[in-house]
Amino acid sequence: MKKLNKNKGFSLVEIIIVIAIIAIIGGILAPQLIKYLEKSKVAADTQKCDAMHTALTFALADPNVISADDKSKDWVDKFSTPNESFRLDAGMFGGDWVNCEFSKAVTETLGYNPWTTNAKDQGFKSTSANPATGLIPFVQVNESGTAFAVALAWSDRYGEKQGENFLGEYSELEDSRVIFVK
Repeated sequence: MKKLNKNKGFSLVEIIIVIAIIAIIGGILAPQLIKYLEKSKVAADTQKCDAMHTALTFALADPNVISADDKSKDWVDKFSTPNESFRLDAGMFGGDWVNCEFSKAVTETLGYNPWTTNAKDQGFKSTSANPATGLIPFVQVNESGTAFAVALAWSDRYGEKQGENFLGEYSELEDSRVIFVK
């Protein structure tokens, strides 16, 4: 007669040991994964900044984009140096741009979308700035009847807007530490 083996499955001690090993491995790997996720966010923001810089370069190369009164030439050069930021100043803009208030959410990442002030105002949704300094890089080139804008703004991880000048309600939470990279 065959003897039946009643040892089927794992004992409680074996299961606890396996759980402890998984917890130790998870504790070792978690910080590395968090660093990797942060680096990937920064890399994505850097790519967005590069795309906006390219768009701005093409716009500035078009002689029809610079304003007729040369008002924009005074501050466009502020972005010729990498990693440069500056505070928005009403004196940098002419006419109806001085106290312009934007209220429409721009929902497409790097997508052109009209803001509600009037039909000629266009803008890019963006990420990335420097929370520590409170500086919000912003470039806008205006010509009568048309507008080209590249804006960089940031919000904290809870979606609270930071800084003094914001150009709209963003539809996504953004947490970034990249300044203008090119």
